[in-house]
Amino acid sequence: MTTTRFGGALAASIALHLAVILPADGWLPRQPAPLPPLSVRLPPTELAHALATQPEIPDRPPAAVPPPPTLRSGEKPRELEGRAFDTALAALAREEFYPREAIERGLEGRVVLLLTLAADGRVTGIEVASGSGHPILDAAALRAAARIASLPGGRRQALLPVEFRLE
Repeated sequence: MTTTRFGGALAASIALHLAVILPADGWLPRQPAPLPPLSVRLPPTELAHALATQPEIPDRPPAAVPPPPTLRSGEKPRELEGRAFDTALAALAREEFYPREAIERGLEGRVVLLLTLAADGRVTGIEVASGSGHPILDAAALRAAARIASLPGGRRQALLPVEFRLE
């Protein structure tokens, strides 16, 4: 009985090994058809030289200087601190807000946002108080800050610094 089991196991092992070693066109996936060779046509030397010496045209027009923030009369906003600052940072962290394009271009900066809060702490307005010098970072800070629903502290205006640093 043990020799029969051993013989069966040996036969099954040999069959499995042969199935792996021997080519089996019917059950193995076929190799995909090779891709056609890539063909590239270069422009004539004169045209290539003319294109290379032309000044680069920016892909988008320079952004206009934003208007100064709308400050309430008689009130000087202060930077957020404590629990309000922690709440704002948590809301910013929920979104990956550092734009890929800015990372690829190595852009860094500090944007200071002016937040206007209602009596119940809801954020009712967001403006750039001080830009980073890069419109793409300023826009990213505004988009991320739009996720802040409310902050503790009641009706006021507050400054929220947003740092963009590559490490």
